[in-house]
Amino acid sequence: MQHCRYEYFAGLPWPESKLIFVKRSLLLALVLTALAACSLRESAVPVAGGPSGGAAATVERFAPAAAGDVYVANWYDSTVTAYSSDGKSKLRTIVNGISYPNALAFDKRGNLFVGNYGAASGSFSSTVSVFGPGKSSPARTIVQGIYGPYAFAFEKSGKLFVANYGGSTVTAYGNGSSKLLETIVNGIDGPEALVFDTAGNLYVANWGSNSVAVYPPGKINPPAKIRYGIGRPDALVFDAAGRLYVANRAKNSVTIYRPGHHVAPRTITNAVRGPLALISTTAGQLYVLNLVNQTVSIYSEATLGLVRVISKGIACPSAMAMNASGMLYVANTCPSSVAVYAPSGSKPLRTITNGLNGPVAIAIAP
Repeated sequence: MQHCRYEYFAGLPWPESKLIFVKRSLLLALVLTALAACSLRESAVPVAGGPSGGAAATVERFAPAAAGDVYVANWYDSTVTAYSSDGKSKLRTIVNGISYPNALAFDKRGNLFVGNYGAASGSFSSTVSVFGPGKSSPARTIVQGIYGPYAFAFEKSGKLFVANYGGSTVTAYGNGSSKLLETIVNGIDGPEALVFDTAGNLYVANWGSNSVAVYPPGKINPPAKIRYGIGRPDALVFDAAGRLYVANRAKNSVTIYRPGHHVAPRTITNAVRGPLALISTTAGQLYVLNLVNQTVSIYSEATLGLVRVISKGIACPSAMAMNASGMLYVANTCPSSVAVYAPSGSKPLRTITNGLNGPVAIAIAP
């Protein structure tokens, strides 16, 4: 199967760049440690009403998601768990419509989008399940064009774009619709991240071709590709000044490109080791999640100087997110946990373990 970076362990398919602790040169010991910490729950097998069966007929008893609630995708037992913003309370567990979740995102209306990588047999049965605010069964399921979903991005109109690593495509869907509108193939090779700039240009990070393809609004052919300084790009983010930051896993670097300039980037390498994820804050700081040295390194966006490094509470990190108040959440895979940090804090306020089983993605309710 072309373009599918699958590795098998204990009978499960592993999308290796999201379950990063089994990727390439990482020690098998990390996997064994993570597995030893994980117990298969009753919901280990997706229930009826999952991706192939549509929404289950269940009565919803949950209140809508509150702003700042934290949602975590659990690979091992095919669930999404929700927690209060302070991490003190587990709010709900979503099982219906979940099958090896690999990506999470909220739209502006509070709908939760879950990218399901596929079945344990190793064959793709990929979908995107869409949950209304506070719901535990999907309102609709997107199937058409979905093939190994890795990341989501929303256009200003609410149009959904999905990076399909398995098919090396980016697919687009209307606001509130499951109908496939367009498929972008040209310039796509193992897409792992998507982001829009303020002008509506779409940027796609291609793991396979070491590039970032740029698509003007409504276009499916990229007039430009960023290649200079790119090496296995895992994450993209824009800061308030319109500068593009690219996390380059293979180069242990973050490259920064001025608006409209795709060459001669500035580069951050200090304390960057295997960068996985990026956050640009309203306070003008860049957060970088590092796999190899298991840290979050924070930089001034004005000077690119290192401000501080968070290491306590981080072990085999897979994802991070920040709420509107600046509270940071880091998902760890060995053992399964989410560390919660106060704004500007370097030690976790608390560590969430209840309801976690191989966390690979985090999303914050708007």
